[in-house]
Amino acid sequence: MYKNLETKSENIDNLFGEFIKPVSHKDKINFNKISINELINQSVENAINDVVSNTINTKIIITESENIREIAEKCKKFFQDSDFGTFEYIQRAGRSNFKVVHKSGINGTKFLKKFFEKMFTIHLKNYSIHTISNENSLCVIFR
Repeated sequence: MYKNLETKSENIDNLFGEFIKPVSHKDKINFNKISINELINQSVENAINDVVSNTINTKIIITESENIREIAEKCKKFFQDSDFGTFEYIQRAGRSNFKVVHKSGINGTKFLKKFFEKMFTIHLKNYSIHTISNENSLCVIFR
């Protein structure tokens, strides 16, 4: 009976052994070529790109329409539902504006820039855009 328990214990060790082992990384970071700040910025940039891609690809945002009002309504609903910030669509004198005010800091603004760049690349290809931003807001002006 003890022998049977011992075998089971070995099986358990084999099964969970890889979770106990330390994580190893093959590539060493050469700090003579790259700074920690650059690594952090690149990691944040990659994470923002992933979030933008995942967000744009959800059914909430995807639309076949190129109607600005329809897209603005979808964006407004998305920003309200996600509690990200306030969204405003303004149309004046031949130009349109999307304005988002948020509390997510500089990374939130970076997210918004990438989000709208991708949105205009996918859905609104025929418009030229310009963005104005600060730490807590972003305005996209387009024609």
